[in-house]
Amino acid sequence: MSRRALHGFDPARLKELRGEKGLSRSDLGRLSGVPYNTIRRWETGNSAPAPDLLARVAEVLGVDVDALAVIQDAAVSLASWRTKKGFTQEEVAAALDMSPSTYSRLERGERPVTNGDTATLASLFGIEPEQVRSSWMRAHQRPGGTRR
Repeated sequence: MSRRALHGFDPARLKELRGEKGLSRSDLGRLSGVPYNTIRRWETGNSAPAPDLLARVAEVLGVDVDALAVIQDAAVSLASWRTKKGFTQEEVAAALDMSPSTYSRLERGERPVTNGDTATLASLFGIEPEQVRSSWMRAHQRPGGTRR
């Protein structure tokens, strides 16, 4: 499974929410199934979480992933929507009935997004089809030499 780091992750917010719940790092790790050292590295800013792991932590904390990762509207990409919802590329690719590498190209704007893709992604991410299209268009029109 691909474990790409989540953009916009806020380590201080994770520590704050964990504290509000009265949980130690060990407690949070045990309840979420995410190792203590992983949570420690997230909170100290030494690494950023993969979307699926952060989704497990967010569930234990009783919050949406959005509470732990802030992404500016102008920067919202399909990858951002996917990670905010806690999906891996493999999971989204399966929902679209395509290979992960094909979906990766779609996320980067290198493959056209069809009306069917748009409808499936909108439903999966809980957003409007226009938000899918505009996120794809941002990736498609990004400057050369960038991947996002």
